Amino acid sequence: MRTLNLSAIALALLAAPLPAAPLPLARQATATPKPDPHKIEKIADNAYCIFGEGGNIGLLVTVHHAILIDDQFGPLVPGLLKVVKSVTDKPIKYLINTHHHGDHVGGNIALEKQVQAIVAHTNVRHRMEMEQAKLEPAKRGGLPEITFGDRDPKVRSVLAINLDGTEIHLAHFGAGHTDGDVLVGIPGTHVMHMGDIFFNGLTPYIDLSSGGSLAGMIVNIDAVLAFLPEDSKIIPGHGPVGGKKDVIRARDFLKAVQKHVADNPAKTGKELDASFDHKTWSDVHDLAPFLSWDKFFDLAAGRALKP
Repeated sequence: MRTLNLSAIALALLAAPLPAAPLPLARQATATPKPDPHKIEKIADNAYCIFGEGGNIGLLVTVHHAILIDDQFGPLVPGLLKVVKSVTDKPIKYLINTHHHGDHVGGNIALEKQVQAIVAHTNVRHRMEMEQAKLEPAKRGGLPEITFGDRDPKVRSVLAINLDGTEIHLAHFGAGHTDGDVLVGIPGTHVMHMGDIFFNGLTPYIDLSSGGSLAGMIVNIDAVLAFLPEDSKIIPGHGPVGGKKDVIRARDFLKAVQKHVADNPAKTGKELDASFDHKTWSDVHDLAPFLSWDKFFDLAAGRALKP
């Protein structure tokens, strides 16, 4: 993507029956280890997407260093580092968090001593601090050391990182999925990690409790589309790597939902679901495991989910 104009742009195994008698020692075995879920896809000369369990991870390799964008869950960090080493032995200088959800920052504690700094929006650190205040001191850590932006999510902000001749832009366009969303662009390779602002082929989760909104997600995507080159490679928070047409499709789906909700203000989530044109949007109908259509429409309407 072309360089951002900084002045213009201020998410049961069935038990087998036990044998009648213990197996001979030669046949006894411990449970089969769960295979490492990580897979890596090269999307540019120096940029990769790592898939696993949780949010997608971006990996950028510069002349002397590496940068990670998000890190999924703590127990998966050894596998994550193994897949990173499959493409580079360069030290990880920065870890960038796109927002504060555990499936994107759960590995922070395990990685904080292996990176020079963790970078995020101010509200990411704030929300992580609030969540960790409920934990035992020994379970706290991994907070971003470098933060940018204002506690007021309406204030647009950018941070430019220049590392080994590679320019990386971090942009906050306002609350969308949460109030601390960061989009990470690498202009030289036309690669962007959009975090959970963009779910590719999936129906997104809107975190109302963290300042997110349907309108905010649309504003964020429109802001990106205003400068996104046609040949861009986009790492979504969830789903496969996509391009500009996929981002447009996700935005258009959200706008259709927004209109449907506005046209039917008195309808419940279930009623909105029943009356929505699902067929037209069947390509973005893969719901997250924890989300149902009625819950999605309640979130889209700005109604918090009941515990």
